[in-house]
Amino acid sequence: MNAAKLMEALINLSEEKTENTVDTCKAGDPNRELQKVALCCTATPDLIRKAHAWGADLLITHEPTYHDHYDHLFDDDPIAKEKKALIESTGMTIYRYHDHAHSNMPDSIAMGELEELGWEQERYDGRFGLTLSQPKTAKQLAKEIEEKLGIAHVKMVGNLDFPVNKICFCVGAWDMLHKMKTSDADLFISGELSEWQACEYIRDSVELGHQKALLVLGHIASEKAGMKYVEKLIRKINPDLETKYFDCPEIFSYNR
Repeated sequence: MNAAKLMEALINLSEEKTENTVDTCKAGDPNRELQKVALCCTATPDLIRKAHAWGADLLITHEPTYHDHYDHLFDDDPIAKEKKALIESTGMTIYRYHDHAHSNMPDSIAMGELEELGWEQERYDGRFGLTLSQPKTAKQLAKEIEEKLGIAHVKMVGNLDFPVNKICFCVGAWDMLHKMKTSDADLFISGELSEWQACEYIRDSVELGHQKALLVLGHIASEKAGMKYVEKLIRKINPDLETKYFDCPEIFSYNR
């Protein structure tokens, strides 16, 4: 199986096809025959080097390689040029798997996070709705998330001591303000958002007497376990391929 055929099989898992998709080949030969497939959430230079040292023919990343959603390369960007040269020196093929991972039903990236959290048995609607069988406070859930996902610091907003069970679970980056205005969830869990919109909406909600809370995990932390789930999908598509997930360490540092 070559890289293009494997990606076609992954994309075809989704009944909903995305026009102008970003799920395309970013580097290397799409017709390259595969023996080893590496997966990651974001392809940092260190991760690219590690995947190459392992012998990967194909690296599948969830996020952009060149910091732009469509991976546009800008002529005056020296960092992107250096990264491109590094990738070319490895000879690896790189594909992105983003749009169709999220349009799978259930969302493959969210499922990976739920499995990592041990919440896969909770009632999940396949997109954003998650109902816990046992209510917990936002503060309790934040601690659980930090421990299970290895996040140093989950940001918390709102009423943190009120037991919740109805959650709007949004991995990555979504229009959280719209979700907050249209969802009856008690707790919103997000990867990345606009503080002046979503966080202030929750603060206003609480000061007006509503029981609302928000947990912000960080973009990569909220999605990287999803690529472990994609690794399982690849094993089902072609059990003969050797696969390996490469972890991306947390991007933020903290003075403590």
